[in-house]
Amino acid sequence: MKLLKSKVELLAPAGRWEALTAVIDAGADAVYLGGKRFNMRLHRSDFNFTDEQIIDAVRYAHSKKVKLYITVNNLLSDDELGNIAYYLSFLSEIQVDAIIVQDLGVLHLIKQLGISTPVHVSTMMNIHNIESAWALKELGVSRIITSRDISLAQVKEIHEKTGIEVEYFVHGDLCVSQSGQCYASGVLFGKSANRGECMKPCRWRYTLVESASGQPIGDLPSGHFLAMKDMSLLRHIPDLVHAGICSFKIEGRMRHADFLKVVVGIYRKAIDAYLDNPATYYLCSSEYEQLYNHRVRDFTTSLAFTPSSASLVDISGSREPLFLSRAAKEFSLTREDIYNNPFEIQTTVDTERGRITDFQTKNSDCDYPLLSVKVTSLYALKAALNEGADRIYISGDVSPLRKQFWTKLSYREACERVHDAGKTIGLGTPRITTAREMADMAWLFEQAASLGVDYVLVHNLGAMRLAKEFGLNILGDHSFNVLNVQTVNLLKESGACGVTVSLECSYKHLKQISNESSLPVECIVHGPVSSMILEHCIPAMMISQTHKKDNCRQVCQYIGYALKDERGEIRTIETDQYCRNHLLLARDICVLPYIYSFVQTGAKVFRIEAQYYEDDLIKTLVRSYRKYLSISQEHPNLSLPMAESDWDKLVEESPRGFNLGAYIHDITHSKSTAEVMKSIK
Repeated sequence: MKLLKSKVELLAPAGRWEALTAVIDAGADAVYLGGKRFNMRLHRSDFNFTDEQIIDAVRYAHSKKVKLYITVNNLLSDDELGNIAYYLSFLSEIQVDAIIVQDLGVLHLIKQLGISTPVHVSTMMNIHNIESAWALKELGVSRIITSRDISLAQVKEIHEKTGIEVEYFVHGDLCVSQSGQCYASGVLFGKSANRGECMKPCRWRYTLVESASGQPIGDLPSGHFLAMKDMSLLRHIPDLVHAGICSFKIEGRMRHADFLKVVVGIYRKAIDAYLDNPATYYLCSSEYEQLYNHRVRDFTTSLAFTPSSASLVDISGSREPLFLSRAAKEFSLTREDIYNNPFEIQTTVDTERGRITDFQTKNSDCDYPLLSVKVTSLYALKAALNEGADRIYISGDVSPLRKQFWTKLSYREACERVHDAGKTIGLGTPRITTAREMADMAWLFEQAASLGVDYVLVHNLGAMRLAKEFGLNILGDHSFNVLNVQTVNLLKESGACGVTVSLECSYKHLKQISNESSLPVECIVHGPVSSMILEHCIPAMMISQTHKKDNCRQVCQYIGYALKDERGEIRTIETDQYCRNHLLLARDICVLPYIYSFVQTGAKVFRIEAQYYEDDLIKTLVRSYRKYLSISQEHPNLSLPMAESDWDKLVEESPRGFNLGAYIHDITHSKSTAEVMKSIK
């Protein structure tokens, strides 16, 4: 194929002024940096640029004929969006060359404000299919930074079929979790990876254990099973150019000037040499050695060319430059906690009854929330219906270990049973839908349309765009990271008829979004939290030393696996039909003792994530939530504590303990790193 490009952009980071000048001197065509607010690198106050420094940076970069991009790329609450309009207008007025965003709400606000500055979508939006790229292009986005968890061939296909500009990470730190889909730090510490404050539990030391017993697997040593090496694609400049990548992005806004100058200079020479004469190009060994000797961690090409394998991680952890945290005990609900409500609630004393009662909010006269349950078998579906579920979701992820499987006939029977009961049903989709999964989704959506399914539950803009082609009612699931009403509005305009709030949404923000949303809001009230979703399979990597596209012996189908940290916390690994790993937290969300407080939020649907539960537990859960929702509806002004016997039964049947997820945190007002470290010692 003819080489069409005569120029590609080398994009470098800068966290301080000296880094800005250094990378420009080294040959960067463009620089990205962040202000003191609204960006993904907030661990240290001595990095990032003030508004005055950004003005100077634009002038300096433009005087050198270099472009300047500003990151506005973390998740934001409604309170923060109220303060960001000025900042976005300011960036437009000083003529920055692009604004990089993660939050769909920020994208929607930019459209509302009529800002004409080009918008680039961050890798944190997890763009991994053609349909998502099309959807963003239709929303006015000029460039996408693709997910770092797809191959270069997939990136090439996205570019060729949509024509949108594609930026790609070529060097620097990597996350083991799918971009924008890691909730471990946010739930554990209140410091979100989606807001640049990740405490990096992926860098902890773990032991691979059997999930039920907690016993180590064979003689495997413990290690840093999730600690990714650093990306380096210097050896693959020709492949990147031929893939249609318009911008080669170097990670490292927290790196110092001297470090960045070397890296940028080496990539500059290699790019120029290849474009000058691709026919005789080869990488200079001395330059690669210089880069290698300058490395922080060891190098990997990640998933650019090969499926995920053990070679992507440094199990020894010997080159890890900084451990931001150590293994931490997760907060755990106890029987005593059912009498201590941590959530905001308006109360007064009922002198006649001698009880504490609650003021009615503006939601008290509204319909009480529906109870939805996500299941993975017909038996579980029947059990949930019999115990009072209002809506059933069939999970889009199934477990080979549990031998879960659905057929056309079982889908039909499920729809008939639900509709005969006068309830509604939705089909779920996988969290990640690359080209392979999107082809499967087209089949699934065709079935949904023919069966009269009430909803499909989708996790990304691409799946939403495809579902619209089949005329289906679309619900946005938690992977959209809904944390503000502007995101709800964009999803509504894109075709959604309901949304689920982020797994990092606090009680306060749930209440705020529910009261202001133009769509029905759903929240997860019970179930395991998938803290990370991994493209690779840890059991396959460690047990059979293989990966999903090799001759894997399917070790995940014999026993359950988990990771055990140095504090003894066991985090179950759930493997789905696409061989992705869903790493659960050690505790499941349970808000049952505080159900009345959650009714007050105004959320329209309460969901039990039961796809990993045994059938008997599903019965107990649905019966319990139905019972206490009915009590709160019958006595809207009376707050009654949960019965201890009900709590004890739930604890006895559950595979893990309970916590309150992110509802008790506010990731927009997180503690300092020092405070967090002190609290977990």
